[in-house]
Amino acid sequence: MSGERLHRLIDPQSRAIEARVWRAVHHVMLAAGLGIMLVNTLQPWRQSAAGALDVGLWIVCAFFSAEYLLRLITAPRAPRGRRLGEWRTRFAWAISIGGLRDLLGVVPGILAIVFDAEFASLFGFLWTFKLVRYAPGLAGLQRVIRDARHALLSVLIGFCIVLVVSASLAYLLERAAQPLSFGSMPAALWWAITTLTTTGYGDVTPATPLGRMLGGIVMVSGILVFALWAGILATGFAEETRRRQFLQTWDLVAKVPFFHDVGAAAIADVARLLRPREYAAGAIIVRRGEPGDCMYFVVSGEVEVQLKPEPVRLGAGEFFGEVALLTGGPRNATIVAVRQCTLLSLDIADFRQLLGRQPDLARVIHEEAQRRPGGAVRGSERRARRRPAPIT
Repeated sequence: MSGERLHRLIDPQSRAIEARVWRAVHHVMLAAGLGIMLVNTLQPWRQSAAGALDVGLWIVCAFFSAEYLLRLITAPRAPRGRRLGEWRTRFAWAISIGGLRDLLGVVPGILAIVFDAEFASLFGFLWTFKLVRYAPGLAGLQRVIRDARHALLSVLIGFCIVLVVSASLAYLLERAAQPLSFGSMPAALWWAITTLTTTGYGDVTPATPLGRMLGGIVMVSGILVFALWAGILATGFAEETRRRQFLQTWDLVAKVPFFHDVGAAAIADVARLLRPREYAAGAIIVRRGEPGDCMYFVVSGEVEVQLKPEPVRLGAGEFFGEVALLTGGPRNATIVAVRQCTLLSLDIADFRQLLGRQPDLARVIHEEAQRRPGGAVRGSERRARRRPAPIT
């Protein structure tokens, strides 16, 4: 297998069948490794199935060690790696966050060789870090924390101030009444931090009236501090999610000939209004005679427009249903997914609102509709001349 195919195989964004099979095997191995770690802590189970558990652990360790070597070998095949030499690229990947994360997955295998499989299984929790690669939201969360670090740090400083002040006051108010629980500042700090975090184990509670009043203030202060932290992170995460979705749809809309002449502002508005939809192979997307209330852009896969005398197939980057955005009339063709595909839909209500903000877009749409008396399906004049009817 070539280096390019190996890189596509382990690429978490690849939609190829072999890449999906690889991801399925990867997740099964991860689940098996964690399961062995849990079972090894149950002594009756460990004693009755020690051999099978050790063999299973060796298989999991071998798989993740092979994955590390495979990613190290194929690192130069990544887009960034092509600008550097092969060995420099491999070294850069090995010291990157992703490379170090994969290296942690090899640690249980090394421990199994040096010590034994049972001891090595206790470090199986290191394999959970490998899921970060398959969770884009976690990478987005890292970006959110980086961008909001000043606000988060300000709240953290406020938390530390409240913690120290509340512990000091609790020590002054409670040390005489409860010398064992509040007889030192470290003991008072333990009470303050459990109260601020609203954990409240109940092992240490104020006994004096002033101490109880202080405890109430500390509890409310803790709720306020964590509400600020949660609000900052939630706002940043929502903005990051919208930004990622916008970037994913921008390229598709910009490539559609339908929008070539309307400018970046209109494309930005359209990208914010698009909604992703998944269709399995053979699924009917629209039926002939149904009300036409939206249009679709093909992100991946292929659809078939059932026209006579012969059907028309549309692939990635093409679109259909645009006439319905102007007329709201019924569909004049049934459209079926030839294979699994991802579409972006644009609702007629959103589109009409968009037309009010983008007069140039309205003009381009009317011109496109007038240019399709013979039935163009997309903005290509060559395809337009040989298609029999406009697709609505």
